[in-house]
Amino acid sequence: MLQRWTLVFRGVAEVFLRLSSGGPPPAFALAGIAPGSSSSRTPSYDIKQLVNDMRTLWGVPKYRTSKPKKQTRKFSWNKLFTPTTNLVNCKSCGSTHEVHTICGTCYEKVRKTTNEIKEKMMMYNPYVGERQDKEVFVKYSDDEAPEGVTEGKRVVEMDKVRPSWFKPTFFKSS
Repeated sequence: MLQRWTLVFRGVAEVFLRLSSGGPPPAFALAGIAPGSSSSRTPSYDIKQLVNDMRTLWGVPKYRTSKPKKQTRKFSWNKLFTPTTNLVNCKSCGSTHEVHTICGTCYEKVRKTTNEIKEKMMMYNPYVGERQDKEVFVKYSDDEAPEGVTEGKRVVEMDKVRPSWFKPTFFKSS
């Protein structure tokens, strides 16, 4: 009985030492072959078991991740909003936009004017997507085009005053 308690105490002490010291010290160990075992008998594998083992080797998931789980990961409550810090005010209209982008309000004005010019151009050439056969010159009601600028060009006359941002330096042909 005393021997048994001694072995138990040694085992507990050994476990305590391993946990506190980080494990046994490195040493060589012999691995012998038991005399009764023989490798003549191999375990029988069927295809299903073989495929399951290969999944473990390849690291392939057994089941497809469902769409709700993906959505939860993507838009979960712990995905916090990040504040935008690179905002500036537009110098011409005063609205706010990001530093590396064009102001949305100013872009809308340019887009509206460009679409008006395109509509006037389509009166001469009604086929959508077809190229103009001549170079186009846009003339506003307050413009005085120098001589020679409109020769050989299709003149699109707009019935309003030229916007301040649409400079008349576009008269020069390249």
